[in-house]
Amino acid sequence: MSTNNKFPKGIEIVVLIVIEDKEDKLLLVKSPKWFNKWVMPGGHIEAGEKMINTVKREALEEVGLKVEPITIISFNEVINSKEFFRPGHVIFFAFLCKSENSDDIKLDNEEIIDYVWVTPEEGFKMDLAKPFRETIKKYIEYKRKNK
Repeated sequence: MSTNNKFPKGIEIVVLIVIEDKEDKLLLVKSPKWFNKWVMPGGHIEAGEKMINTVKREALEEVGLKVEPITIISFNEVINSKEFFRPGHVIFFAFLCKSENSDDIKLDNEEIIDYVWVTPEEGFKMDLAKPFRETIKKYIEYKRKNK
């Protein structure tokens, strides 16, 4: 059975970029692709591109930050999320990253239209898209284990 009609781009593999600043605050961004919910930067892995390079490229393209990936804190999949602007089957890897220039955010104003630095607890009170809520939970677990 073909699923091409249901998933026009097939299975997509993407990275989420969990950026923390020097105060352990997380960067959340507002995206029209997620109906203006709060999410994390990220994007598609290009054919032949290593995931770590995708993380660095997407962070620079979407928010103007140079990041240093530390580790993958979670992976998951989303199938036809009602919170996303089109049908899709997405597998994502969430990379925890540090940024030394966290004050230098430059939004692309297309995929990302606003940003805020928040504690994980503050993030839970915001209008987050569901997959990103799970990612923040994994971030908290990672930080507890790696104090």
